[in-house]
Amino acid sequence: MMNLKSIALLLVPVVTAAKSCFDKSTYYEIDSDIEKIASGITDEDELVHFYGGIVRLVAHDFMDYDRNADNIMGTDGCMDWAHEVNKGLWGTVWCDDGSCHLSNIYNEKYSHLSKADFWIASANAVIRQLSVDQELDLIDTFLWGRQDADSCEGQGDRIPTGSGCREVQDILLDAMDLTWRDAVALLGAHTIGKGHADFSGHEGYWMPTTAESLVFDKGYYEEIVRRTWRPRNVGLKEEDFQTGTEDTHEEPQLMLKTDMCFWYDIDVSYPCCSRTNRWYGDTNRCDFEEVYSDNECTRHDDDSSRMEAVQSVVEFLGGGFPNENNEPFYKAYASAWYKATTNGQDNLKTLRSECW
Repeated sequence: MMNLKSIALLLVPVVTAAKSCFDKSTYYEIDSDIEKIASGITDEDELVHFYGGIVRLVAHDFMDYDRNADNIMGTDGCMDWAHEVNKGLWGTVWCDDGSCHLSNIYNEKYSHLSKADFWIASANAVIRQLSVDQELDLIDTFLWGRQDADSCEGQGDRIPTGSGCREVQDILLDAMDLTWRDAVALLGAHTIGKGHADFSGHEGYWMPTTAESLVFDKGYYEEIVRRTWRPRNVGLKEEDFQTGTEDTHEEPQLMLKTDMCFWYDIDVSYPCCSRTNRWYGDTNRCDFEEVYSDNECTRHDDDSSRMEAVQSVVEFLGGGFPNENNEPFYKAYASAWYKATTNGQDNLKTLRSECW
């Protein structure tokens, strides 16, 4: 027979773990917290690294997904922090010593959520805040319920390093089951990024100015197509491209071989110059550190499987430029981001209107 104490215990409401609910108010609270942190960062270079680092963090979490592997990984909140490819994330974006804005706010307010869900919601906040007129709000495509993995051995070996289209084919298409259009859209996030020689080995911004590196738009594609790019670090693992002397950054403006391969057949023609008929006075734009003015980067053949990438760049340009039509890029990015962040996840849920 039950006593009064036992009956009283039955009447006490069962408290469901907070991670069993993720509502819209929490989603936008994370957005607001990211904005508050950003508003306190007065140095534009640091702000670019803060915003770009959050998106890169999520990208490294989803780009380790391999549908053909025993351990498929994907968005599981797990990183091999010691791996060289993840340099610049640990200790600057995420850390355990209290010096990183993002991990601090997670530990203070959101540790009831999985890191994987929190990271994606934070990156969504960055994309919304930096998109033109804050137009690209990804809340309608956000699903939650990911579980963090305790270990992810080999995670870093699956992340692309920027070597070219073969790498994109192997990782984003074959392993992640994305399309060329998805891949071209996802790399458009480089518009808010910068490279660091101490981390990736690639130094510089993708956009001409720091201010432009704080706008999430289609500018990345315009830079690929309209500028003259010359090879850099030829023969080293950090091979990439940079523009000429018109750079406005102290660091050079860069493109990875992975970026350039969407427009040029870099796997065949590197080292090459994107244009050999552009001049600064009497000097060809390719004739700076080394001479490549006689080796112009070739375009993809019409029957190449990579023509889908070329066609996607054209689509995302939004028409003859200059123009302000970001809609094709935004739509494609939202679709590709959804695929990448939900790969391998079978039990995700939509945001609740309210958690009780």
